Amino acid sequence: MAGDMLEERVKAFIVENQMIQAGDGIVLGLSGGADSVCLFFVLLALREELAFRFVCAHVHHGLRGKDADADEVFVRELCGRYGVEYYSFFYQVKEEAGKYGCSEEEMGRILRYKSFGQVLNNLGFNKIAVAHHMGDQAETVLYHLCRGSGLAGLAGIRPVSGNRIRPILCLKKEEIIKYLQGKKESWREDKTNQELLYVRNRIRNRVFSCLEELVNPASVEHIAACAGVVLEAERYIEKQAKVAWGACARCVEEGVYISLECFAGLDAVIQKQMVFFAVDALGRGRKDIQAVHLDMVLGLIEAQSGKEVMLPGILVVRDYSEIFFGVDGKDRGRLEEIVIDGAGEYGLSDGQGILVVSGPMPVELAEKKEIVKNVENIYTKWFDYDKIKDTLQLRTRKEGDFLEFSKEGSKKKLKSYFIDSKVPRRFRDRVWLLAEGSHILWVVGYRISEKYKVTESTKWVVRVQMKWR
Repeated sequence: MAGDMLEERVKAFIVENQMIQAGDGIVLGLSGGADSVCLFFVLLALREELAFRFVCAHVHHGLRGKDADADEVFVRELCGRYGVEYYSFFYQVKEEAGKYGCSEEEMGRILRYKSFGQVLNNLGFNKIAVAHHMGDQAETVLYHLCRGSGLAGLAGIRPVSGNRIRPILCLKKEEIIKYLQGKKESWREDKTNQELLYVRNRIRNRVFSCLEELVNPASVEHIAACAGVVLEAERYIEKQAKVAWGACARCVEEGVYISLECFAGLDAVIQKQMVFFAVDALGRGRKDIQAVHLDMVLGLIEAQSGKEVMLPGILVVRDYSEIFFGVDGKDRGRLEEIVIDGAGEYGLSDGQGILVVSGPMPVELAEKKEIVKNVENIYTKWFDYDKIKDTLQLRTRKEGDFLEFSKEGSKKKLKSYFIDSKVPRRFRDRVWLLAEGSHILWVVGYRISEKYKVTESTKWVVRVQMKWR
């Protein structure tokens, strides 16, 4: 009876968030832990009523020896017992992470979703189900709150994000355990979840226990519920701000211009959301933007023309009729060249950020969505690795710099490109360039050279991302 009630709650949550429609094909990421096993049985119970199909995919990360081997056996036998189609993947995540210049955690995430996506595409399915629950939601919200966050961070984990769905985000961990116990079903325990080396483990094992003991036994539930309320508010504000953005803002290669007359007439909460949109358009990310920065921008409304303020890595200028957002307003002067000799992180000599290089990697391992959006993602670019013949440098402009602008190899001087693109003079000596000799692969924040673009014949790629401080 209790199990039926839990399944009905999950069904209601699925319907409320429009997660599953009749005819959907779902790939469930099944680790063998209590959360994913719970989701396995819930989907099993609901698949006929909601008219969807699902299969399971398990990823062995090659990190936990015999325990990980036992996880794979458990998942395979569970799927076999209930007649659910099952796919297994094995990787040496530690070696892969070292090879491609990223953390084990990040590489594990990439390989998991790559594997789930492979099953999804091979079967013609359309959704990936993962087993985040209410405790994960509360951890995320509290983590964002303590680090400093706006509405987006306080809204936590979304029930639906692209093709990823989280049907048991409405369940507490205790409910998950009781549900499995009631069904007399077992699961696998990951001992690393109890280690206090990771921030989220410390929140789960220390902070929440204190809150539940000293403040309210339902602290986790209330924090997660608050995330839902914040998400509703954030969606509404963002919806209104998008309307205002369409009316007030224009994005060009050198930055973002917002009509001052239009901007000044908006409510402050919409103005602040538009500042975030401008930050997004510049590819800088919101995590370093604090309340004081938002107030500085809003202060420009009443300021004299020419007044400037600095956000982290972003110059904001009050013009006669517009507010301009552009990258890096500091006068760098003459900067040293930074030699890019492989995967890793390279700190900018002006202290304003780092360049992160990942790869080379087979194109099959790359994030295809990112490559498709190579033009839109102005601070993350993918390049055809085999076309790079010499050592790369990160630097500012020099005499003789050029880009290729067509597949036929037509060239344009960087100076002409800056003029044609209306890059303000005050920014031209401040723009970072990724160069192979005089050939500019990437005018950071703007475009890449046609020569180095990823094409259908590309076999190996390299990912380069500028992260501003």
